[in-house]
Amino acid sequence: MRSRGYVEVQEGAGRAWYPVYFHTGLLGLVPGAEAKVGRSFLGRRAFVVEPGIVALPSGRRRSTLPPGTPLDAPRLNESDLRTRSARFGSLRRRLMLDAPAAVAGPFIGLLWLIVDGGGFAQFLAVSLLAAVTAIWWSAIAGSDPS
Repeated sequence: MRSRGYVEVQEGAGRAWYPVYFHTGLLGLVPGAEAKVGRSFLGRRAFVVEPGIVALPSGRRRSTLPPGTPLDAPRLNESDLRTRSARFGSLRRRLMLDAPAAVAGPFIGLLWLIVDGGGFAQFLAVSLLAAVTAIWWSAIAGSDPS
């Protein structure tokens, strides 16, 4: 199951939705939190939210409500926020959710051997490259571990 986090922004012409990369601080945001549009250290657009959270957009701005059921972030107290952040923001949890896409890596490596030939080293290299690309693509697509 995959979901994507969006930041809803009130702009002059109406509302807009920006997909953002997951950050554990987003779990503590409440609807109506103030955010300023700024630039990240890479020069990309970023939203700087009240508690010092930088939310980086992972895709284009949407002027219509994204598909799916919109869910507001739950209002959490400080201890619940720490518990959820530790649970859902861990590297182990991220890999558990993103790694199933890497299962295709060996199949792509095998297909490569059938089409192009080569030996075990080439199979291993292509499989590893395909698996890493699949995990990277899952991260770029914005999977939300909560």
